[in-house]
Amino acid sequence: MDIEVLNKSHEPLMHRTHFEARVVFEGKTPSRTDMIKSLCQKLSSKENMTIIRKINTDYGSERALMNGYVYEDEKTLNTLERQYMKLRHLSKAEQKVEKDKIKTAKQAVKQASSTAKGAKKNK
Repeated sequence: MDIEVLNKSHEPLMHRTHFEARVVFEGKTPSRTDMIKSLCQKLSSKENMTIIRKINTDYGSERALMNGYVYEDEKTLNTLERQYMKLRHLSKAEQKVEKDKIKTAKQAVKQASSTAKGAKKNK
């Protein structure tokens, strides 16, 4: 797999760098984690601070265009990126653990709100 960075622009107000890159590969499209590892070597950035937003592959082609962001700190990444986008960059096992955490948190909130409603009705 060969990655060529086509465009790179720093966004100082958002504390991130936007990139566009071309990936040339053989066979099937590489996974996001493989692309991030290769891309981080090219950009000299941290894997946990890099988000690939979009990967465009033409049918039958062995090349793809991708774009995304490299964040300066974890606080900015958590503020600006949505949860589903961050989940895409985890392994299957890590995704399952995170989804279970979210599910239990939602159930706790739902249970707390139903308990609060029940208390209001009894008054």
